[in-house]
Formats: sequence, structure tokens, C-alpha cells
Amino acid sequence: MEVPSIFLNRILSEMVQKNGSDLHLAVGSPPMIRAGGQFIPLAGQEMVAGETINKITETFLSPDEIVKLRENKGIALVKNISNFRFRVNIFYQKGFLALSFRYIPSVIKNFNDLGLAEVCRNFLKETAGLLIIAGAYGSGKTTTAVSLIEELNKTKALNIVTIEDPIEYLFIGKTSLVMQRQIGTDVNTVANALDYCLSEDVDAVYINEIKDDQVFISSMSKIFELASGNCLVILEINADSYSRVLEKILAGISVNLSLEAARYNLADILIGTLVQKLVKRRGGGLILASEILLNNAAAKSLIREGKIYQLESIIQMSRKEGMISMDKSLSNLIESGEIRREDI
Repeated sequence: MEVPSIFLNRILSEMVQKNGSDLHLAVGSPPMIRAGGQFIPLAGQEMVAGETINKITETFLSPDEIVKLRENKGIALVKNISNFRFRVNIFYQKGFLALSFRYIPSVIKNFNDLGLAEVCRNFLKETAGLLIIAGAYGSGKTTTAVSLIEELNKTKALNIVTIEDPIEYLFIGKTSLVMQRQIGTDVNTVANALDYCLSEDVDAVYINEIKDDQVFISSMSKIFELASGNCLVILEINADSYSRVLEKILAGISVNLSLEAARYNLADILIGTLVQKLVKRRGGGLILASEILLNNAAAKSLIREGKIYQLESIIQMSRKEGMISMDKSLSNLIESGEIRREDI
């Protein structure tokens, strides 16, 4: 029988070589990978046994992490394995451990290689306000967010703080100073990290997805306070449209403010929303479709009035400014032959 650590290193390396993004291990199934938008078994692999997964887990978790896994019935963390970096999720299903590994490239993707409209570069001209990067799991929103931070790091002299759980991509300071703070390791809570930013000389803050709804709600007033000062805030949210993004933000902030005040505050600080979706490219691989809302004067007015769904008309009428709906973005990709309608 193959040594568990060697087995894990081998299949992770194979997944990366196949340009896969994710590897999944579950009892009674072969190792499964996601590559080019397809979910497929690794060729030549047998069903994974529960004992194998248990031993694999023990090879890279510390004693404290094993205790946390058992107490919480799950753990998410970042690990360097087989010379690669992965975001690892470990959880229980049907009484057995299951593992998922998401590959984190060692090099942060260049902004020009993301496939985003040039108008998105203008987001980085702002020195204060709230920029929201959104999409479902696997939409590339973290890749985009860290690419924007790296663009700031390369082109401006700023004090940048990231608030992450866990830290995925590693930044090296260039013309900026980038301080990466991991929840539970470098700072106890998101609230503590935001308090630090509010009391220090910080120019830009990146907050990756806050998965706990109560933490998200309790953090929103501090995020608004940061963005309304002299700080650019880039916030990552799991949502598949601008309307759901704004509804989620308003639901969070209105706990501490009247809904009317929440709308006015959001209208004042919002820079824009970028919602992403990765679609199977014709011929293989993935291609980015995006929805872009810029908070121009007309958008501000509708947000203040609570007419969120009418922003769709603003997007349609403001294409020359660079706005685009998700439907139009997908339609453009179909017309250009990049994707097939049935793959949406």
C-alpha cells in the first residue's frame, strides 16, 4: 500500500499538471478533480478508503489543528504540500472525513491577464470608498481581488492591510507596504482587525469573504466607517448579482442604522460592484464573464431611493461608461464564439 503522504503528493501534483483547480477526496469514491470546468475522476485511481483519508489528514495537520477539527467538525486552512500551496477544507460526511484542496498559484495573476474590462483599472484611481468583488464559489473573485491589491502594490506608495481567513496568496511589498493579517493567528476577530485599521495610518484594506453571517453583519458598520474616511476598502462577497450584493450590504448595515440612512450611506461610499462568473471556454479552459456597476450620479439616486432593481436600466444605458450586465457579457461571449449557450 502506498504511503499516505506520498499518495497525496502524487495526486496533488497530477491535479496541478492537468491545470486543475480543485481535488476532492471522499470515502468510497476515486479522487475527483475540477479541470477546465469539468468535474472528473483522476485516471487510474481506486476508491479512497476512510483509513487512507485519516492518515493523510494526520500528515499535514498540527496537533492543535486536529483538536480544532474534532471540536468543530470541520476546518479550513492553507497548507504548503508537495511544493504547492493549497486552501484545504476538511469536514465530515456520513461519519467519515472528507478533504478538498484548492490550488493557489504561486504567482499573483497580472491584472491584464484577468480578462476584465479596462474600466476596472479605474477602480484603483479611487483613494477612498467601497469596492465590492462578488461571485459564487469558484468564480475567481479572490484571484481578481488580490490582483487589484498587487496592482496597487506595484503602482502606488500605500500602507495596505489585508484581513483574511485564511491567508491564501502571499504579497511581497514593492512600492507599497502590504500587511497580511490572518483571523485567529495574527488577530483574534474581524472586528479587532477593523478596529486596528480605523486607529492606524492605513490607505487600503482588503477583506476576503466573511462566511459567518453574524460576523458579516457586526462588521458592516466598521467597514462603512473605514470606507467613508480616507481609505479604499475592497470587500469580497459571495453573491451572483449586483442586486444581491447591495441587498446583503444593506441588510448588514441597517441593523445599526435606519434603512433610509443605510441607503444614503451606501450611495455615498460605494465605488462600484464587480460580479464574476467563470464559464467553460469552447475548446477547453475557462473564460470570465463579468457584470460591472459603477456608482454614477444616476445610480446614487436610485440607491438612496431604495430602487435597487432599477439599477439594471442604469447599467443598460451606461455601456459607454463601461457598465455591463451579466446577460450582456455572456451574450458577447456567445456571439464571439468563445462559449456555447448550453455551457452557461
